[in-house]
Amino acid sequence: MNTILLTGNTRLFPADALSYFNTAQSVFVADRSREGDKAKAPDNIRFFSVNSSDSDFTKIFEAGRISAVWYISRCTDGGKTVDETDRIEAVLQCCARYGVRRMIVVTELTDPVDYRHLIGKWSRPENGMQSVGLSVVCVPLMSGTDAKRSRLGHIFRVMKKKKTLFLRGEAGSPVAILTLRELCSLLLRMTSETWFRPGVYSATGNVTSLENLREVLMSCRPDGQIEFTGPESGRNSGELRSSAAVRLPSLEKSGLDGRLEEMYSLPVMIDWKEDITLQYSRMVDESTEALPFKEKVSAYLGRFGWFATTILDLVIMFVIAEFLARITSDSVYFKIVDVRLLYVVLMGMMHGLAAGTTAAVLECVMLVIRYSEIGISGLLLFYNVENWIPFVYYLTTGVICGYTHRKNQQKMRFVSAENELIRNKYLFLNDAYRTSVRDKNELRAQVLSEDESYRKLYEAVRSMSQRTPEAVCVEAVQVLRKLLENGTVCIYQVDKRGERAQLLSCCRENATRNQIRIADFPEMIKALEKGGTWRNTGFLEGAPMYAELVSFDRFLEEKNNVSNRITLLVTVEQAAPEQLSLWYINHFSILCGLLQEALENASLRERVYK
Repeated sequence: MNTILLTGNTRLFPADALSYFNTAQSVFVADRSREGDKAKAPDNIRFFSVNSSDSDFTKIFEAGRISAVWYISRCTDGGKTVDETDRIEAVLQCCARYGVRRMIVVTELTDPVDYRHLIGKWSRPENGMQSVGLSVVCVPLMSGTDAKRSRLGHIFRVMKKKKTLFLRGEAGSPVAILTLRELCSLLLRMTSETWFRPGVYSATGNVTSLENLREVLMSCRPDGQIEFTGPESGRNSGELRSSAAVRLPSLEKSGLDGRLEEMYSLPVMIDWKEDITLQYSRMVDESTEALPFKEKVSAYLGRFGWFATTILDLVIMFVIAEFLARITSDSVYFKIVDVRLLYVVLMGMMHGLAAGTTAAVLECVMLVIRYSEIGISGLLLFYNVENWIPFVYYLTTGVICGYTHRKNQQKMRFVSAENELIRNKYLFLNDAYRTSVRDKNELRAQVLSEDESYRKLYEAVRSMSQRTPEAVCVEAVQVLRKLLENGTVCIYQVDKRGERAQLLSCCRENATRNQIRIADFPEMIKALEKGGTWRNTGFLEGAPMYAELVSFDRFLEEKNNVSNRITLLVTVEQAAPEQLSLWYINHFSILCGLLQEALENASLRERVYK
């Protein structure tokens, strides 16, 4: 199974948007900040807690066969504009090393990276490295992304605070809006197509005006205040700084190689107005939803991580240790037990070097305070070396216990990473084994079918050996539909100009049209003019799945030796998924060649009988 690697600013695709990928499509998400999304993701999505700048990033390429890499830049959808050339080059080097031929970068026009240089550099790399096709997609205003960190999320927050929102531009200024689902569909088409064109392209989406965008935003929150910063507004810079001004992505097309919508037809069209409304509703629901106390505590700990837990343990255990030290100081049974030293050991072994050192410093401070309470001054404490012993014990114990904890953590992390790598290799080998078994079964079925192939071809030639070409065509339609196991096989007669092809009367059954305008399919014309078989690998709408030209000479006047060149177009209008194979195409080409031989023999036979 081919896999897509999603890296960079993967927050552009929130957990809900990962369901846009087909269940048959495997996706690897490399982002350390996406650990919490594992429970929400479908089964075909796997998360790796590494970033593209980490040394363990290359292990992802060993976990499965990656067909393409999607890199999301930080400036996408209103992010911070930074130069990410080094990170992109590191990903390109991994692609060249592990045989990934395609990489797609999603960014905006404000990105400072020189992508033209990278495209030229990796199309012909030096040092004998494999070439990698780099395609850059510049996106406009996005809808359907994460409402908290996106450009629309910023607009929603300003409207919710009842501030005046300024959209930079005039009311009639054009603005492009692309939904996240449309972007995902375009990127999947770029990944799955057999051809791939490196370059810098734009994904324009739906082009509207700022006034229409303002109306949609006002429908989400009628009490909002939205104005424009065009020349007619008369707003000064100080007033704009006191409010919120938003600059939307530009529609500038200079320097781009084209639009993705012109290269790939969108299979999914989403209403951007409804998408923005749903995004605002989700943000409001998340902010107003009341969480129970347990979930609030879990959210707090998840947000601040181990740091909050460590501080909490340090404070609570410090109070307990001091309390126990004071109430047991006069007890005979606790003369040989140092509660403070036990506290330092616990913090070092539980939370590491920093917590152990901090606990030791805290106990040293408390020890100084206790010495001062019994009359030992700081000067006497400093010059009497014997008083240093408890401080040395505390600090040494904290450092040793913290170092031991860190070393054990590193060992556990190494073992976990090694187990994960072994598991990924097992999954890859298991997938390869299943693929080889499936290919073996298919090959066995094809070999067994070869026993009957000669008999079928002989029957086809014998049944098409008729007296006239018309009779051959009538019989050929039935033979082709039977042998190809497809009821949509049709034969058309091409006119002299080669512009139209008219359906023969013997093919009316199961036919969906009476003629084909050949000029509407220039790619099919190029393939047929070269004498080959047309294969609709791009799934062009209206075009047959397979087509091939069959031509023969038919004599009209025997005395003057006048003949007419007749060209027929044999097509398979629709094909099942199991018929999209090289074996099926070769079978179709062989039968078309037999049909041409039968038509030429029938024409000669007709001439002799005349």
